Amino acid sequence: MKPISMVFSICAAGLLVASLILPSPAWAQGSSRAGTLEFILPIPYSPSTSFDGENGSSAKLNSDLGFGFGLGYNLNDHIQLGGLITWSNRSYDAVLVNSDGTRRNGSGTTESSTIMFNATYFFRPSGFTPFVTAGIGSTFVDTNIQNGLPTTGCWWDPWYGNICTTYTPTKTETALSYTGGVGVRFDINRVLSLQGSYNKLWIDYSKSTPDIDIWRFDFVFHM
Repeated sequence: MKPISMVFSICAAGLLVASLILPSPAWAQGSSRAGTLEFILPIPYSPSTSFDGENGSSAKLNSDLGFGFGLGYNLNDHIQLGGLITWSNRSYDAVLVNSDGTRRNGSGTTESSTIMFNATYFFRPSGFTPFVTAGIGSTFVDTNIQNGLPTTGCWWDPWYGNICTTYTPTKTETALSYTGGVGVRFDINRVLSLQGSYNKLWIDYSKSTPDIDIWRFDFVFHM
């Protein structure tokens, strides 16, 4: 297991144990999250993962951190509905198969973004609480692999004169995606909560459905 992934695992396990055995903070005893809006800043970490493609092709995505933001609305003390947008850039090593069956190695960086609509259930109304979450949305991936001939466009700028730039199309794909996760939450005070969770993301491509592990640490601001 990678060091960062191990740290996330230990923290999540510790928070889970604490959420089950520790009482809620005194201020939270009479508080309620029902009817409140929350602004979420997630830090997702994806450990390295490998998957196989068609005709013997394969790829390994290297581990990396991402970033994002989201909103959540608490229908009551236990159920939250919300949306989250995350981005990440991950380097990869791939085995590419040519049309004649020969293989070649390739590497590069993928850029991906996911927009997800989530439903979360908190087992306790405040303080330390475990939770489960699930969502559905869309994931966009740009492989940065050339997918056509470069084109050059030129224009006249009033300050800099004649300017030309070259654009190279790359292979991109947008697919339906699903997520599910478990985690723990700690309400620190009336302004801030912290959440740690383990999530699984499935991307429903037309010819494959890769699954990606995501460890996430969230800063949650009460609005």
